[in-house]
Amino acid sequence: MFAHIDADSFFASVLQRKYPRLRGKPLLALGMGGGCVIAASYEAKAKGVKTGMPLKEALELCPEAEKVASDFAETAIASHQIESIIQNHCPVIEQMSIDEWYLDLTTLVGGLPFDLLHWAMDIQREIGAMTGLSVSIGVAPTKLLAKLAGEYRKPAGCTVVEKHQLEQFLSDRPAPAISGIGRRRSVHAKANNWHTAWDIANADQEMIRKLFGKPGLEMQQELLGIPVFGISTEDVPPESISRTRSFKQTKDHTIAWAHLLQHVSYTVLKMRKQDLACRSISIWLRDHKYEHEGIQLRLPRCMDTEETITPYARKAFDRMVHYGTSYTQAGFCLWDLHPKSATQFSLFEKPQRTMREEDLQHSLDNLRGKYGREVVIRGSALPVFQKKERILELPFFT
Repeated sequence: MFAHIDADSFFASVLQRKYPRLRGKPLLALGMGGGCVIAASYEAKAKGVKTGMPLKEALELCPEAEKVASDFAETAIASHQIESIIQNHCPVIEQMSIDEWYLDLTTLVGGLPFDLLHWAMDIQREIGAMTGLSVSIGVAPTKLLAKLAGEYRKPAGCTVVEKHQLEQFLSDRPAPAISGIGRRRSVHAKANNWHTAWDIANADQEMIRKLFGKPGLEMQQELLGIPVFGISTEDVPPESISRTRSFKQTKDHTIAWAHLLQHVSYTVLKMRKQDLACRSISIWLRDHKYEHEGIQLRLPRCMDTEETITPYARKAFDRMVHYGTSYTQAGFCLWDLHPKSATQFSLFEKPQRTMREEDLQHSLDNLRGKYGREVVIRGSALPVFQKKERILELPFFT
């Protein structure tokens, strides 16, 4: 058996905990730049506000809502508090995101509790009493079913699904409620008259494989109570490293590039900490209509320094940006990651240049590790920042 624990409307709930006057009120937790709702209180959700909605649309639905910038530091603290409580109850857990955890209940001391619902409600009450935050908990034979159960009675719900209850439970859940059934897959499900999760679980396997591939067959097994995925406790190298931030709508493309350049610095630093190098990059921009456009580039060799990656990011940015268009978000991703080996030399560059780039990056890593990421920034990234002390300006690739 597995348990899934998910904090309710996490970013908004953390703000309500920090500012008690916001409790019970419609609240919009905003992302960086303030143009997008990354979480909404249930009072705002009752008016139709959804996560990821542009602020303008959210205010049309709920004009009385409080608008507050998300506190990411406070959110990280709250996440650690919840995880510490969970660890006291179960020795094997897997954190899926800042507000979501899976537990392997077969590892509980003394074995599975006789009353799983009572066990879940005890943890829920403890988290509420010690953190002031509510969570929803689902318990089921597989991870996918546990997630479905956890979302069944949100907020502050507890649901236990035993194997003999699968048909009743899944027949009551629409197909799009299944994690992994996105907008495109919902179209396929509807075309095949798969209206409920139970329909998906019992659909023709060959058709599922044709439409969804191997992940679709694994999804079917999990829905039928056959565990395919266990709890992962190993530090598996990431498949990609990305960062995206929203900002106030602007036609000044130097602002969008400044944000993108900071994303390059952030992701490269994170990649190097794990002794990885990348072979491909992606960048994307969101315009004032909240439409996204992106570009992927394959690098000529594995790279792991800002000096080598930035020119390719700039090339992609220049190909994609449309002058006269307003932008509200920029994102950057390093992918096709490989363990970093000895420094690779290009046939078309002098080895001295490559070594200089590696030495410079090593110095940047040391400075940022000691004094913080923003101690050294590039000249083109300055528009992102207000004046700060102890900032050195690097004029490269401006």
